[in-house]
Formats: sequence, C-alpha cells, structure tokens
Amino acid sequence: MTKEEFVDWKRHPVTEQVFSELRHRVDVLTAEVVEQAAYIPQSEIAEKTGAIKAIRDLLTIEFEETN
Repeated sequence: MTKEEFVDWKRHPVTEQVFSELRHRVDVLTAEVVEQAAYIPQSEIAEKTGAIKAIRDLLTIEFEETN
C-alpha cells in the first residue's frame, strides 16, 4: 500500500463512518466506566479500558513505510 492509497482509504466515506462509530463507542465505554466504576467489578473496568485503548489505537493509525 502506498501513502496515497492509505490517505484515500482514510478519507473514504465508509472509513470515515466507521471511524465515527468507533469514536462514539469510545465515548460510550468511557461514560460507562466513569458512571459505573463504583458498582462494576474491576475485571469489567479493565476490559472496557482495554477496549478503549484498542479503539483509540485504531483511530490514530498512521501510514508507515515497510520494506
């Protein structure tokens, strides 16, 4: 994949919609953790926090040249 292809993919309407949904999911999960932290098991907080980190990693993906 070239940098130009990557940029085209990131700007594609479908990709933009998927990323929008992922950002919304981060917002929902974050709100759940904040609102329920005192009531849900630590394992569930860790699971949701892990999901938030994974989604944020996808949202910040950048093009990297590979050989």
